Amino acid sequence: MDQRQLLGGQRGKSIAMAIYDYPKFKIRLAPDSRKRQGLQTGDVVRRQYTDGENTRYSLMVVTATGTDAVAGREGVERASAYFVGALLEGDPPRDGELLDFVRLTSLTTPDRSGALYLTAGDAEAPYLDVIDGMAADRALCHPEYLGPGGYACMGAEALAATYTPEQEGVTRICTLRRTAAAYSGPFGLRQELPDLAHPQRIVISFRVRAGRPLSGIPLFVGYADGSEADGSTTFDAGTSWSYHLFAITIDLPPMRARMLTLDLTEQLTREDDVLRIGELKVVLQSDLSNFSAASKVRVGRITGIADPLFGKLDGYGAYFQNLYATRNVNVAGTLTAGDCEGFASTFYVGRIHRNVLRNSLGCDFSAHAEVLNERPPTGVGNIRRLSRGEHRLVCQGDTWTAAHAGARFCFSFWCRSAAPTALTLTLGSVSLGVVRATTSWQRRHVSFTVEHMAGQGLEILLSAAGMVDVASPQLEAGDRPTLYQPTDEVLRETDEYGAWFSRGGIGGTIQNPLLKLEEDGTICSANGSFVINADGTGHFAGGRFRWTGDTIDLRGITIRWEDFDEKAQEALLPKSVAISGPDTFHYADALDPQAQPASITLVATEQNFTAEARRWDYLSAEGAWKDAGGRTTSFLLTPDFHAWEGREVLTLRYSATGPDTDHSATCTVSKQYDGESAYSVYIRADRGTVLQNGAGETTLWAQVMRGAEEVTERIAEEQFLWTRQSDDPNGDADWNAAEHRGRTLTIDGDDVARRAVFDCEVSLN
Repeated sequence: MDQRQLLGGQRGKSIAMAIYDYPKFKIRLAPDSRKRQGLQTGDVVRRQYTDGENTRYSLMVVTATGTDAVAGREGVERASAYFVGALLEGDPPRDGELLDFVRLTSLTTPDRSGALYLTAGDAEAPYLDVIDGMAADRALCHPEYLGPGGYACMGAEALAATYTPEQEGVTRICTLRRTAAAYSGPFGLRQELPDLAHPQRIVISFRVRAGRPLSGIPLFVGYADGSEADGSTTFDAGTSWSYHLFAITIDLPPMRARMLTLDLTEQLTREDDVLRIGELKVVLQSDLSNFSAASKVRVGRITGIADPLFGKLDGYGAYFQNLYATRNVNVAGTLTAGDCEGFASTFYVGRIHRNVLRNSLGCDFSAHAEVLNERPPTGVGNIRRLSRGEHRLVCQGDTWTAAHAGARFCFSFWCRSAAPTALTLTLGSVSLGVVRATTSWQRRHVSFTVEHMAGQGLEILLSAAGMVDVASPQLEAGDRPTLYQPTDEVLRETDEYGAWFSRGGIGGTIQNPLLKLEEDGTICSANGSFVINADGTGHFAGGRFRWTGDTIDLRGITIRWEDFDEKAQEALLPKSVAISGPDTFHYADALDPQAQPASITLVATEQNFTAEARRWDYLSAEGAWKDAGGRTTSFLLTPDFHAWEGREVLTLRYSATGPDTDHSATCTVSKQYDGESAYSVYIRADRGTVLQNGAGETTLWAQVMRGAEEVTERIAEEQFLWTRQSDDPNGDADWNAAEHRGRTLTIDGDDVARRAVFDCEVSLN
């Protein structure tokens, strides 16, 4: 037993509904052990080992610790530390087994939230993990203040609530004190929980302390209206801090808002009765047992790690969320940095010929595809709007397929559609698979083996069931997509390694840069018309305009700056205009009309000249520049300015005309929303969901909830879009193309082919 003794298990109090009746076990160190008990109440502990035949695994939460006085080997009474653990998952501890537990995180103490996990026996072993934040980063409820998102009171008229960060070794304390006000409704603590898939189990952990002993305090988890409960039980509170742990199985679907409620109506009956609750936390049990999402560092086999940018990782290596290195850093392979959104490269050091798809910036399809005047998710290139039907994308030619026959390649792209739409990808006569376009930009990919057919290049056919927007295609070796690498009409087919910069450096594309970095240290333009030599000399226009450190030679004429008079020097000075000012209107919520700031002042600066005429224009939704009405160097922009035209992004241009010069500059201002409110859409039918023999009709109506508040009437009719999905895909496409809008939808037998599912998408912006 490795100097730990199992003193026996006991069942928790039998409780109703879906409360998990977990067993408890008291485990202590042997009295002569040299080990020390380092566990504390609220620690999540785990043991896992293989005895040669079976793997023993237990996941427990420490509910109590203490010390017993027991007889040692020589009959002398010795102290033996123990802990009591609630078994949430795995094998019950038994005598004769190893009882060494390691702490993974803590449900109560922030300073004990991390751990090191080294394994050679797990499915993806071997690896070393640095785990942190299992119980905090992904917590369903972790209040750290009073108000929305923190501790929330029910029946505030009857309670005076205060918040204390720490007291008596307990953190995040909410104190509820009964006031003298008469109040007939229920009151207590009421915490909103996010939508939860079912079935799954949540773990509720907290400490309580009352001003006088209280018994039978109801705890309820279920729908906010109290109609149905996932689980309910009671607990007691004494005059000193006590720890409580409950595990509840979620059985109800996420149809309505779900709440955790502590009803104090029958307990706080006297004026100044008080209950303190601290360290409240609600977390999924699966997040405590599967800690891959909490891995901040992994060294070894990184298979299974899910990164928000790269997705699920594979193979061996090291994964760090932050990496600092000094002295020497050596890289053999590819070094890539993503932009702030993580979609594309901002600098790249590695193999030059990565994306082998010609002109991914243009995203050219053989059939006509409309170019949208929007910025793609990668930040560079075109967005093509594909109509319903087939669209062919030419990726490579016959010579290329002959050279790469039998090799594995991955094709990826970003797609978006007004309603969920299927995209079928075909290569020749081989189906590559079906991907789904949703209402938000998503990157999709398929992998395949290149086959060569004489006289045919590599062309991928996209068959769209409805209108779809496509951007930034990429074709690369392997089975997984990497960060997007833009290409134009020129591909540099080479196995060499090099460097490319797109921001604050040297632009163009990776394979055909605007400025090339050559091996001899020179920098030249793509067509060789501009060269800077390693010694600082250079030329323009193929040598017609040359310079050294002291002179400029123009076709045999030496030009010296000091030879120009002041007027000529002024004429040669670089002239430009620039726009400065804020670029964002901020909204706390999509339905909140108040923007911060209320207005934005844009200021244009003219460098080395004074304009004789000035003008501000805006880019309309049709793609044309229109007069914005400004004629000075400043422009006042408001959120309700007519140029927005219902959009969230507005581009403005300032033009300045001076003596023999004309300059302009543009800037973009956007509207951004916090998006913190939890919105839910529920669909109801007035005459049921069955049409007998295809006869009769029923009316569906959509109800929009923001948390527990109904906001349906605050949203315009045209922002409700109904879609249908049935056993008739062609009929669905025609039905959806008609665009059924409004808060209600009346359907009859003609709208239903045996069975149909109707969804309602609500646009808040």
